[in-house]
Amino acid sequence: MLTEFTKTKISFMLALLGMLFALHPVLDPFLGAGYEYLGIHLRVYHAYTLTAGLLSLGVYFYGIALLTERPHSWLERLGNSAYALAIIVPPLFGGLYFSSLMAHAMDQSHLAWAAPTVALVLGIGWLVLSQLAALLFRRSLGEQDRQAKIEQLTKQEVSLLSRSQELFAGSHYDLSVVEAFKALDARLRRVCLIRKMNVGDRESLQALVRRALRKGILEAPGAELFAELERAWRVAMSSTPLPREEAERALGALNHLLAVIPLGTDKASFVESPKPDLRLRA
Repeated sequence: MLTEFTKTKISFMLALLGMLFALHPVLDPFLGAGYEYLGIHLRVYHAYTLTAGLLSLGVYFYGIALLTERPHSWLERLGNSAYALAIIVPPLFGGLYFSSLMAHAMDQSHLAWAAPTVALVLGIGWLVLSQLAALLFRRSLGEQDRQAKIEQLTKQEVSLLSRSQELFAGSHYDLSVVEAFKALDARLRRVCLIRKMNVGDRESLQALVRRALRKGILEAPGAELFAELERAWRVAMSSTPLPREEAERALGALNHLLAVIPLGTDKASFVESPKPDLRLRA
């Protein structure tokens, strides 16, 4: 499940790929042009192919991320890396060309080591700068991803809580508790993202609760409340009907849990937080 921001990135990467293919007839006569850098022949074709390949790889990673239900995936981080490197390739190619020109100018010097040294030093400098720029760009994308996922989890939590209330009012007690369980999962994932803690895509709610206890997000009473909710959830997931009274106690435990889970001071925590009203209707 991707955020709107990630979908926008995919659209932009596809647009860049489309531009590259549209420019191919124009660039075709020049693809063989290039320069020699430290004995290596670099051609426009190499930069063109590498850029297109990295953009395609980024779209592929994002596409694979669509197969996961979680809004946070290591595949998206790989997509961000491929995207950042693709953006950096053309400036790096131009920087190395500038280095080769400087080395060619120094080749007129009586010092035999001047040209290769200038080429090597400038080349390393451009590589370091390009990698630094790619790293900063990837971090910027990652931070925007984090903010978008926090907003997505907030909306998901509100939707699940509302759905849980509707199901309880319709006497679907099992499904009501299942939706409540998912709402708590969304809340804890949101809190972890606000605190910039990595959360595995397949990390269970039980594991998230244990982590919350270790990090001080939840205190011991919170563990008891979660145990109440989990007991009802296990019955709801089995073939045994869940009585109304147990469902009501479980949703009451969820109400208290959401009230005691702090959202922190990160600016993302100011995204409108759900204020659940789990005063259950008959």
